[in-house]
Amino acid sequence: MPIRTTATLALVSSLCLAACAGPGDRRPERPAPSPERMAEMQERFLARWDHDSDGAVTCDDVAFERAELFYILDTNEDEELASSEYRYAKFEDKSFLFHLFSDVDTDQSGAISSQELSDVSHSQFAALDRDGDCLVSPEEAMIAMRERAREERSSEREGRGEKGGRGRGGQRPNGQRPGGLTDTDAS
Repeated sequence: MPIRTTATLALVSSLCLAACAGPGDRRPERPAPSPERMAEMQERFLARWDHDSDGAVTCDDVAFERAELFYILDTNEDEELASSEYRYAKFEDKSFLFHLFSDVDTDQSGAISSQELSDVSHSQFAALDRDGDCLVSPEEAMIAMRERAREERSSEREGRGEKGGRGRGGQRPNGQRPGGLTDTDAS
């Protein structure tokens, strides 16, 4: 990884930490991650998002991801998705949770083309690309990685029963899940 990218990430994280600290804060200031830790975080981020291995996360990477998803969903290989195939999209990519088949099928042909699937906004990428320039900058990546680390720490505390968490994923001690289902029923 270029040294300039690592240095940029270190500078941005230091500025973010300094901007967040205020006189009324009760928590001690967390030290900036080491350059090695920042490089590791950047590598993990790129491994998740940089599908064309060009060292940047762009809309092209999202397009690649969408094309791959289309290939997975098109089980009968007719190069279009029927409603029965599209219904699995939300399990592969949470961006599709709130997109009905009829909304994605913009030409109302009764099937979804690869282009129609690609045209659906990728909610995670949109959240990362805060300025909407189709490129996740190192600064935007650092913000996302910090938020994710914070969420992971919070869910770990909840999993241990701290802060009123439900523990084992909402599962009741007798093995039942909400709605009266047992673990074997839910599988």
